[in-house]
Amino acid sequence: MSILLQGGRFKKRLMPILLSVALAGCSNLFGSSFTQTLQRDANASSEFYMNKLGQTQDKEDQQTYKLLAARVLISENKVPQAEELLTELVDLNEAQQLDRTLIEARIAAAKGNNNDVAEGKLRALDLTKLSPSQKSRYYETFAQTAENRKDVIEAVKARIKMDENLTDMQRRKDNVDKTWSLLRSANTAVINNASDEGSVALGGWLTLIKAYNDNIRQPVQLSQALQSWKSAYPNHVAATFFPKELESLLNFQQTNLAQIGLVLPLSGDGQILGTTIQSGFNDAKGDSTIPVQVFDSSTTPINDIIAQAKASGIKALVGPLLKQNVDAIIANPSAVQGMDVLTLNATANTQAINQVCYYGLSPEDEAESAANKMWKDGIRNPIVAMPQNDLGQRVGNAFNVRWQRLAGTDANIRYYNLPADITYFFQGAPQDTAGLYVVSSPDELAEIKGYLDTSNPNVRIYASSRSNAASNTPEYYAKMNGVQFSDIPFFKQSDSSQYQKVAGSTGGEFQLMRLYAMGSDAWLLINHFNELRQVPGYTLSGLTGQLSADSNCDVDRDMTWYQVQDGNVVAVAN
Repeated sequence: MSILLQGGRFKKRLMPILLSVALAGCSNLFGSSFTQTLQRDANASSEFYMNKLGQTQDKEDQQTYKLLAARVLISENKVPQAEELLTELVDLNEAQQLDRTLIEARIAAAKGNNNDVAEGKLRALDLTKLSPSQKSRYYETFAQTAENRKDVIEAVKARIKMDENLTDMQRRKDNVDKTWSLLRSANTAVINNASDEGSVALGGWLTLIKAYNDNIRQPVQLSQALQSWKSAYPNHVAATFFPKELESLLNFQQTNLAQIGLVLPLSGDGQILGTTIQSGFNDAKGDSTIPVQVFDSSTTPINDIIAQAKASGIKALVGPLLKQNVDAIIANPSAVQGMDVLTLNATANTQAINQVCYYGLSPEDEAESAANKMWKDGIRNPIVAMPQNDLGQRVGNAFNVRWQRLAGTDANIRYYNLPADITYFFQGAPQDTAGLYVVSSPDELAEIKGYLDTSNPNVRIYASSRSNAASNTPEYYAKMNGVQFSDIPFFKQSDSSQYQKVAGSTGGEFQLMRLYAMGSDAWLLINHFNELRQVPGYTLSGLTGQLSADSNCDVDRDMTWYQVQDGNVVAVAN
């Protein structure tokens, strides 16, 4: 008994010692209790954490706030600021150092060219020491490195692991949307050759993307295939959080037009524009029995036209063409409620409006196509020369937005008043600058080409359709060897009877021929309006380009590229 009592008293004396040792161990790992927040999601903005950093005097808590801020800065696409914060960190405890390693790996992956660094840091971590939130970040970084390598299947597998560690519903939904986006970007051969490796989750994803790819041209069948997939995989994460891009397809209704209203300026200053578009629209309509009621926007206010169209039972409107009328619809979207509207122009005020799509011959479309083309051609430091006016500002901005997506950096946008200015743009430029994109008239382009042949003969010149005119002579093309420019694919069909007919009716004026092609494609688009709006990745082959729509239903045109070769204009691969 005395031994037991002594043992009991010994345990009582020992407990405080053991407790202090245990707490000391926790302190080494977490330090203050606030450091434990590193094991959880960072839900605030970087600004919030930086403000908190300035309000605390505790050094350890300051380090924790810097880690939280750096983590969020990466998600805000502010990688340099995140890197700068990490350089300020000193004397980190084990928990903080672990989180720092996760952040360093994420930064390396975000840069795109540091995959080995990112994966090396991740593999050095002990997964058993990571919380579910940290594991989700761990697998998200692995997904990014796989995506950098264009290995879609490995990226999807990493995101499946990521989902297994997510508890926040919104983050799970976001992860589903990103996983679906990856699969949509993949080559069909990659998808078809992929194995599910016995994984129900991966098998479900592969079955879903295959159902999409197999039925993309038949949206009604695609809708049915998606419903069948949900029934076959009721417990799959993508069935619980169906990809946002596919939601509208579950109840898809094929476009079925009873009648159409066509809104164009058919008198006054805009008459030649309106009548040319109308000619293309009518020729594309051909023998269709769908009635078309025409409204002259030069003589009747747009709001009156909309009211008249509604009174006539018209539920599909093509037009208006003039920007002020498009702006009137944007300013009062309730006026067209219940109607499908395909405008024939876009403005700076363009915004997402239910049942409204924007289509036109936008120079911004050409700039985006140029960015894609130059990137594909291996040009990494292009000089973009824009005229010093509103057009140049808009087109330069459009090029830059697309270039940021492709390269992750701003393009070198410069503005010129005279063609001779462009030679100065190359002074001090990177040695690997081998490409110029320029918006100019034919005469200006010829002058620019002459200057560069003397000062920078190895620069590849890319131009917009503005430089492609019917008045360009054989002598002009003889001087333009190697120049590439974008334009509508209709110009490839110069031997066709349709081309000859249009050239005859427009006097061979290229700008009017483009408007005719636009009218023809307007008929095509309005007859596939639901498909265009609701089916992600749906494309139509038109006279003005390969047509598709983004999430705001801005119709994109994938342009055709032409090159001057030995005095002749030939189409080249995009």
